[in-house]
Amino acid sequence: MPQTPAQRRANEKHARGVEKRMGKPETAYKKKDARKSPVSLVAVGLLIFVVIAPLFIEQLKFIPAVWNFFLNLLAKIGLVSR
Repeated sequence: MPQTPAQRRANEKHARGVEKRMGKPETAYKKKDARKSPVSLVAVGLLIFVVIAPLFIEQLKFIPAVWNFFLNLLAKIGLVSR
């Protein structure tokens, strides 16, 4: 069965790539894979928010003026009752 024009173009393109690589070390033509984190940025951000935010709020309790301001702000928004 003869080659179709699309197959012939694909074969020629592949042959040109093979010719370019001839005699060169593998590292010269291999693309380096970018490493991806198994955890997404959203998950990392959520984890930081869940861990860091309570620590920050806990530190506010040591400064009564700031803590009262924070509670009043939350009361105005309607998240806590005063």
